[in-house]
Amino acid sequence: MKEIIEECNDDEIGSSLYRIRNNMLQLKDEGKDFEALNNAFKEYNKEVSEKMVYTKESMDELAESEKSNRLSGFGEHTRLYETDTYIMRADNVVVSILNYTEYDYTGGNPGYIRSSANFDTLSGENIKFTDVVKDDEKFFEMVDKRAKEDYEESNITKPSQYAKEIKEDGYNDLVWTISPMGVTVYFDTEILGKNTDGPQVITISFEEAKDIFEPKYIYKEKDYVFPVVAGNMNLHFDIDGDGKQENVSVDPVYNQNAETLEIYETGLMVYGGKTGEKEISGYDGRAYLVRKNDNYYMYVFIVDEISALYSLDLKGAEAENDYDMLSLSIRDNSWEKDGNIERYEALKETFTDTKSFMVETMGYLLGTVIAEKECCVGDEGKPEISSERGKVSSEIALYTLRDIECMVVDEKGNIKSEDVVVPADSYILPIYTDNEKFVDVITIDEKYLDVFGEEGDRYFILNKNIFSDYEGYCYRIMVETDEEGFNKVNGEDLEKIFEGIMYAG
Repeated sequence: MKEIIEECNDDEIGSSLYRIRNNMLQLKDEGKDFEALNNAFKEYNKEVSEKMVYTKESMDELAESEKSNRLSGFGEHTRLYETDTYIMRADNVVVSILNYTEYDYTGGNPGYIRSSANFDTLSGENIKFTDVVKDDEKFFEMVDKRAKEDYEESNITKPSQYAKEIKEDGYNDLVWTISPMGVTVYFDTEILGKNTDGPQVITISFEEAKDIFEPKYIYKEKDYVFPVVAGNMNLHFDIDGDGKQENVSVDPVYNQNAETLEIYETGLMVYGGKTGEKEISGYDGRAYLVRKNDNYYMYVFIVDEISALYSLDLKGAEAENDYDMLSLSIRDNSWEKDGNIERYEALKETFTDTKSFMVETMGYLLGTVIAEKECCVGDEGKPEISSERGKVSSEIALYTLRDIECMVVDEKGNIKSEDVVVPADSYILPIYTDNEKFVDVITIDEKYLDVFGEEGDRYFILNKNIFSDYEGYCYRIMVETDEEGFNKVNGEDLEKIFEGIMYAG
């Protein structure tokens, strides 16, 4: 999934006037088997692009008003139109997308809207609600019952009543998704009730009533994963096999600055299971429900001082504090500036398969090196790295101060020759690493680097990453750690051999 951010900054006032964020869909495998789906994604992305253009035009007008307000001393409000995209399911039957958009055109008064898209994986065609739910009347009867349980304090219209109003149009206005667990319907604020009632999100699982769903769309595999949208998604399922359904949800945790009164997110709270509740501190948190070997886990990716993955066993008697220093992979980053508009793009990993997903691991062999590795959910529900050798995603190069004795390895990491030397006065770029013993590098020309700092204390950053798809031979540099914990190459301290070593995280 490609994330695109456009931010408008003004040099005169020195801060952001507005920010637009959206996401485009991209297949990992664009082979002939998925040609129809790829074409459907292109049409979807075209609509996203057109909407971004329209939104930017509106924001440009609002930016002038915001700038005037700031210069007049009325405070700062960054206008927003930011969309989070959740891949609720992606397999050989269906791809289901939820878009959750926060918008603020006036400053200080945000609103939220949801939209969805559901594709047939083979044909690429849009799937209709009634293609999946063959007994819609029974479905909404169950939704009514669940709404009464989950939103008993809200004075809302029965969802079935709203469904009757939109049925004639084929439920075109209904926001719905399909996950491995079941079908979820989303009602934005003021659709079923007043503004104070908020939104309603209700899931009816396949296990509750298999007969009302088209068999083709009922998930067949035992293991699965899908995102849990923090804030208003309540899930009901039998966690421990006792025949009773339990409620599981995830809510954001907020704090308020006593001086500025600014409200900001400080973490996620996981409710449900034998753990009761578990607060995980940080920001940019994403939660996923994982089912593995008939057990349920909540995976939470979050950023605090480090990027971490918490894996909570929902059957566990106590909440665990164990975490792994992993984050979902982000690659192919780019940044460009056109006038006062900064545009960021990045390709972000989506977690849709327990058997394989790409994560970033951080190591410190030659400074800080971030590597992308394949991961899976292990039999005990914990993340397990599937590949020892990971592709480096950081864009930092090094300069060699002296000859380095090393080996040559092929594209798969097999040793092809030993007693090879990388000469002094070379620029090397890490391509692969295991983050424990070795770093595989190539030599590159200085023209591909931006150089910062003074001679002897410089560091080197790629100015054009044309090496992200490199799969050829590399020089393997072995790194040893002495008794005091310092890394060495060829028996020497790193600073004596390299210029440009950087540490972060």
